[in-house]
Amino acid sequence: MSAIVLKRCHHLLEVEDTNLAGSSFEDVGLVGASFNLVSMEKAAFTKVSMADASFKGIRFDNARFENVNFVNTDIRASNYEGLRIEGILVTDLLAAYGARAAA
Repeated sequence: MSAIVLKRCHHLLEVEDTNLAGSSFEDVGLVGASFNLVSMEKAAFTKVSMADASFKGIRFDNARFENVNFVNTDIRASNYEGLRIEGILVTDLLAAYGARAAA
């Protein structure tokens, strides 16, 4: 497999119907980038800023979040089955909150 190396350049890339499996991105700015129909299975993100990013129709099956800043994060109309925060099922937390609010 051939490699394309881009260093210290400022270009707009349009990538379509392309396999970039095994690629690495270090100190890269993707501000305003758009990803549609992209597979990032088994990808690793370390020290990544996703401030003000939006996610819609995303599959986080078996994803792990550790040492993540969720300040002012809003999660809506989502499937919480099996989702745990600090080991506690979110569905249990929501049920307890609903029962307490109804009382």
